[in-house]
Amino acid sequence: MRIDAVDVLVFELGLAPVEGALGVFDRRPLVVVRVMTADGDGWGECGALERAAGGDPAASTVEHLLETVGIPRMVSVAQARDGTLDSSAVPQLFGGHAAERMMAATLEMALLDAELRALGVSLGEWLGVARPEVAVGALAGIPTDREVDSLLASVGAAADAGSRRVRVKIAPGWDLVPLRAVRRHFPDLALQADANGAYRLGPKTGPMERPDDARRLVALDDLALTCIEQPLPAADLAAHVELRELIETPIALDESLASPRHVELALRYGACEVACLKPARLGGLRAARRAHDLCASAGVAAFVGGYFEAGLARGANAALAGLPGFTLPGDLSAPASYLSVDPFGYPPVVDGLVALRTEPGVGPAPDPERLAACTVRTRRFEAR
Repeated sequence: MRIDAVDVLVFELGLAPVEGALGVFDRRPLVVVRVMTADGDGWGECGALERAAGGDPAASTVEHLLETVGIPRMVSVAQARDGTLDSSAVPQLFGGHAAERMMAATLEMALLDAELRALGVSLGEWLGVARPEVAVGALAGIPTDREVDSLLASVGAAADAGSRRVRVKIAPGWDLVPLRAVRRHFPDLALQADANGAYRLGPKTGPMERPDDARRLVALDDLALTCIEQPLPAADLAAHVELRELIETPIALDESLASPRHVELALRYGACEVACLKPARLGGLRAARRAHDLCASAGVAAFVGGYFEAGLARGANAALAGLPGFTLPGDLSAPASYLSVDPFGYPPVVDGLVALRTEPGVGPAPDPERLAACTVRTRRFEAR
């Protein structure tokens, strides 16, 4: 695509409070890139949250990197190529640090959006997805009042909305009792626990006195959980291998899977039975598709994870979830269920399913009125 200019826009969105082992998230600054080309605009949404957590950078960090490194470098390379740049070249322009991968994912999405619009091709077509719709999973955070009844109400709302799977946040001291209550009230619900790396693997012998001793998670084995997600710190693959021998519940990795290379290592060591793959963390849609292929080849179940995205990135995640290796419902609930406003919009969720978009591009352009209402700052980079 021939690039004319690039905008960085920052939105300030309200977020329904979500608490987990990484803390409470109650606001959603959203960094968005618009690439203007001779054939039309393309939009890219950054996954970074309010603050750094779980190895992921803060939105402000990615915004700064985009403005000081990412966009100037992308524009410079395009100018050296007669003003043109293909989205497939974007990941090659940056290193492997977490913030650079998230930045690359944002820029890749924007250029790919413009390319697909010009070609008249939808993201699902480009990915080779055959499914017309995908199953939706939901999230239930730790209640602010730490009351089991509050958790049951949250899970019940998700189940009533048709969610095919509910991921419940746990932390040391908030695990067995609430999960037992959820399972008792929802015996047939696909249920998984998400620990965000909050536990530590204690000695093989001796009492399990510490609430963060991962050996205590054996008490969850009779709850028929889909998996326990990221029970141990991201870097400790060996401990996850050891934990797999101690508990029957399948282990999923999330924060550990920071790039296709990390996915390859985790699969090689046998550190997980389920993979949570997030395009924004992995480095973009192409990187996520590579990670999906690795998991499918290894026979490891996978689902698409999320970052409380607006409708653009969440719609892109839904299209990705249509690939055959994503056998578990992804984090694909409607942004309206957690954001104060969604500038991009999202298809309705019906009976726990969301239809994949068929219009050209990654997703729809933002609604101008909503865009104006939530944009707090912009910066333009001319490419000519």
